[in-house]
Amino acid sequence: MGSSSYQVLEELIPKKLWLIKFAKKRTQYWYCRIYTGNRKYAERSLKTEDKRIATDKAYEVFAEVITQMKTTGSASPKTIRSLCEKWIKRQEDRNAGGSLSTTLYRSHRHLFDIYVPNYAEYKGWKLVKDIPHDGWIEYRKWRMEEGWKLIGLDEKGNIRSGTNKLRKAPKHSTVNREVTMIQEWFKYLLVPEGLVTVAPTIQKTKQTKEDADANPPFEPSDYTKIYRRFRAWSQEKNLTRSQKPEWRQVIYLFFLISTNVGWRPDSEGLELTWDRVKIRKRTVTLPNGEKKDEWIANLRIWDRKNKREREGNFLGGEYFLRLKELYMNWNAENPSFYLPERKSLVFANPITGKKLSYTGIYNAYKKVLDSLGMKSAYTFYSCRSFYVNERLKEGVEIFTVAKQTGHSMAICNQYYARLNIQSRADEATRRTYGKKKADEGELLF
Repeated sequence: MGSSSYQVLEELIPKKLWLIKFAKKRTQYWYCRIYTGNRKYAERSLKTEDKRIATDKAYEVFAEVITQMKTTGSASPKTIRSLCEKWIKRQEDRNAGGSLSTTLYRSHRHLFDIYVPNYAEYKGWKLVKDIPHDGWIEYRKWRMEEGWKLIGLDEKGNIRSGTNKLRKAPKHSTVNREVTMIQEWFKYLLVPEGLVTVAPTIQKTKQTKEDADANPPFEPSDYTKIYRRFRAWSQEKNLTRSQKPEWRQVIYLFFLISTNVGWRPDSEGLELTWDRVKIRKRTVTLPNGEKKDEWIANLRIWDRKNKREREGNFLGGEYFLRLKELYMNWNAENPSFYLPERKSLVFANPITGKKLSYTGIYNAYKKVLDSLGMKSAYTFYSCRSFYVNERLKEGVEIFTVAKQTGHSMAICNQYYARLNIQSRADEATRRTYGKKKADEGELLF
């Protein structure tokens, strides 16, 4: 069996799958030919000249194509669903390689597994070529009115138990982030593969008051109540092993450090390793003339949003020292406990040494807030907002605070305007850093 363009060399599945080779190709790669129904066939390169390997891959490709046809109704590799899956796989590889945070990977996976394919179905698109350039104009309206209802559904469209509380329309800031990811999908996958010519223009909304107030900074009096209750929670006596007494102390110190550093707690704080922490002692003179020792932390933080490292000096270095001492003492009492090393995580499960779960931390934090009647008043990101507020109130330059936290100048200016401290220009422009590299301090491991 043959033709002018290719030659069939073996039939692997009768009337459904064949191994073939094309006559006029630069390589001698094997291809498979798959019957897709209605007298139509699909050919796929197997990327190998080895017949044994090609045979194994042919069966895999056949299964993929049949599955795709059942899902999308098309065997074309240019279906929107298949390209969403390809994008998810690329983000998974980036996450495994360390160039994309787990939080962002999950966001991409959720968007391109659920919302983009369903929006395409709503618009009647199957292939990428079906998407008009202005086809995304309605995305925000659809996402706010209909798309959110897809959260927490099983394959039959029924609501899974325990997910009802999540079923609400997203904030505009959430849709803005999704718009950015959709544009990246076009720019870095669809355009380079020649499937489209340009990324679409999708309008983003300006920040609303609701979004601006999403992570309010602590009121100083509330902060005092929270950290005292948090401390009491972490030091409760006679806790059983299942109540995780050591874990509680790590969580409490994570909270204190977060309010003294202003990082993004989930993607930056929990990723920090000991080789990026240096501590130095500074002696200051108090207004009453007394001398006081302070411990300054010099941190190198991987800024996942801006994809670069930022370095800064922060108050609260004593909390890192305290955490190190706790780890050392626990390990001395029980050698099976986590013993930090230079490249290991700063915030780890004291027993296993594994990375802490942000969900677990947040749940503990919410219980503390709930015990104070503040459950809906603050989020954990309020630690970050609180840090910015306090530094600006103390007169630290906006530029310095922006560099420390990885915020844009526009965001810091919003905090600055709210504090109404423009009139304090002389105080606010005082520089608080000394030499850039002179007193970074010493590594703890």
